[in-house]
Amino acid sequence: MKFTKIGLVSLFSLFSVTLAFGQGTPAPQGGGQPVEVSANTLQSGRYNGEEVRRLLGNVVMRQGQTTLTSDSAYQYVSDRNKLEVFSNVHITQPGMDATSTTASYDGTRRIATMRGNVTLRDEQMTLTTPSLDYDLNAKRAYYTTTGNIVGPDYTINSQLGTYTSDDKVLTFKKNIKYVGQNAEVLSDTMSYNTVTKVVEFFGPTTIKSPDGTLRANRGTYNTVTRESNFRGNASIKTPDYLIKGETLTYDKAKEYYTASRNVSMTAIKDTAIITGQTALYWRAQGRAKVFGSPVMRTIEKRDTMYLSADTLVSVENVKDKTKKGKLYAYHDVRIFKSDLQGLCDSLTYDQNDSVIYMNRNPRLWANKNQMTADSVVLQLRGNTLDQMRMYGNSFAISIDTLENYNQVKGRNMIARFADGKIRRIDVNGNGESLYFALQGDTATMGMNRAVCSDMRLMFEEGKVQTITFLEQPDAKLIPPHELEEPDTRLKGFVWRSDEKPTRAFVLAKRGAKKAAAKATGTQVPATTTKAAAKGNRASAEASVKPEPRSTGPQTQPSSPKPASPPPAKKRAVGFGSGFKKGS
Repeated sequence: MKFTKIGLVSLFSLFSVTLAFGQGTPAPQGGGQPVEVSANTLQSGRYNGEEVRRLLGNVVMRQGQTTLTSDSAYQYVSDRNKLEVFSNVHITQPGMDATSTTASYDGTRRIATMRGNVTLRDEQMTLTTPSLDYDLNAKRAYYTTTGNIVGPDYTINSQLGTYTSDDKVLTFKKNIKYVGQNAEVLSDTMSYNTVTKVVEFFGPTTIKSPDGTLRANRGTYNTVTRESNFRGNASIKTPDYLIKGETLTYDKAKEYYTASRNVSMTAIKDTAIITGQTALYWRAQGRAKVFGSPVMRTIEKRDTMYLSADTLVSVENVKDKTKKGKLYAYHDVRIFKSDLQGLCDSLTYDQNDSVIYMNRNPRLWANKNQMTADSVVLQLRGNTLDQMRMYGNSFAISIDTLENYNQVKGRNMIARFADGKIRRIDVNGNGESLYFALQGDTATMGMNRAVCSDMRLMFEEGKVQTITFLEQPDAKLIPPHELEEPDTRLKGFVWRSDEKPTRAFVLAKRGAKKAAAKATGTQVPATTTKAAAKGNRASAEASVKPEPRSTGPQTQPSSPKPASPPPAKKRAVGFGSGFKKGS
């Protein structure tokens, strides 16, 4: 490259020379102001095939409020608003300055292309990058070869980035990492306002903070207040829950979360999962409320218990985090498990003690056994039913191989289970029983009917083997040929097989007609008249009336826990060939 030194070198060395537009030079395009340049030395020559003026030593370029300095520069003769600038490049304008190794400057478009160790500063932050394009009119800088931004209390790294100094907004793409005092943000596309301190993201993003780990596809996060608004596969993982939903908000001041649309809350310390359409979580109180067809799933030993209701409320044990909390369900509660199904109006589930308290018209099915009472307490062991305590108007029904209905009723009952199968029932107060004696599994030998205050029934493979009467019983065996329909039912008998919930019914969307998802079955009423049958079917969906009827058990205040039966004369009844005398 050849350069010719101009004769007035001594003049340039004594004072700066202003190089403005000479005669024959076309006016700058785009309305740009003239570029005024001064230097110690001026040489002429050619660069990239074009005639240029070579400026050496203390180069200063001014255009309006913009000043550019460097060690040397080339000014194109054909367009004196364009310069190639070299060594110790420094561009300043009000509120911003930038430095680099080299730069190209188009004064008409007012765009500087800076290369090599670029640093851009304003009062809010410092940006470093290998290369940078800066639009001085829009006061917008953008880089495409990775950049690092350092603010008063944060750093941001990304592959691509744009900064507009007027509105103080940084926009980033690819491999973004924000690190602040309260959070670390990893994202694909996001913006950051250096004044409001709000991060807005437009692609898959992960935010790690003392409040938990948040993930979403879209949303905003205030790095100061830690308020969050997320949408698109949003989730937050706290020490207690993993909360998911299509939208999710978090208010740090109130320690309050909300999630909506396809919500799930997974307990970290156990295997319980609650799903629904809306969830509210008060973290400081350890209280969560889920509605919109909510379902709780508890998984253990290859079996899952499903529990649904109109509303589910989970309350953590905030005093002792090592212990599990409680679940409250209301109304229209439904339960399904492989060996247990149930319905009631409301319940409380003490997850730490594995105890379920069922209230208002509870109905339960365990294999071929149906049990009802005013209130029921279930004791689980390893997520399997271990004991069932029934209080007030207790009634148990089982069906044998010949489809006879074996029945026992009393004031209170305790049923005990092993491996999910009923093993024993203790009746305390007002006991009545009605059981069929079979010859093998092929013929009915008769029906044992007894009235006794307290009694005990023993089962094997779901079949009654013996009944022990703990008080003097009034009992009789009725031969098959003397049996009549009214005699085969105890008062209050209703076989509710059509109410027995299926898994699909428990998981069904709320609001639909209840019958739509129920299992098909036959309800056997206490009498066979059509009117009575109609009344019994209606009772399956209604609250039980105070007066006892054939529509089901009465609803009254729960009785206290029954005391142990007093010692008395015992009489055992077997079911192989009628009555057997016992001690």
